[in-house]
Amino acid sequence: MTTHDEEEKYLKAEAAGDLYGVSWSLNHLRWTKKGQEWDTFTVFDGNEVVGSVMTWGLGKERSATENIFVLPEWRRKGIAKAVITEALKFLKEKGKSEATLGVFGDNGRAISLYESLGYRMLFIIIEFGIDL
Repeated sequence: MTTHDEEEKYLKAEAAGDLYGVSWSLNHLRWTKKGQEWDTFTVFDGNEVVGSVMTWGLGKERSATENIFVLPEWRRKGIAKAVITEALKFLKEKGKSEATLGVFGDNGRAISLYESLGYRMLFIIIEFGIDL
């Protein structure tokens, strides 16, 4: 993901693959890409992004596995499991011993997938809000 066009294509796919139709901003994506040990693992159908996972360093032994998505029409085909597995292998080869991620509590399918890959719940964050 080196050109503006590739970044825009990624963000469009991310929004299409998000439960709420949301993606990062271009600025946030570029800021993340400049982070320590940033990598992305992306699945394509021709030139079209169909799924992805990003990783970045969170210290000597730990990395994040985040921004995980697969387009709705490509789900339930093993793509997420395959791309996350490749990212985890890569991190292990880089000497990492822990990978973490965040997930919304109402995303049961994602939680089941992550648990099937060996992730376990570390803690729960409760977020409060008010409509104004």
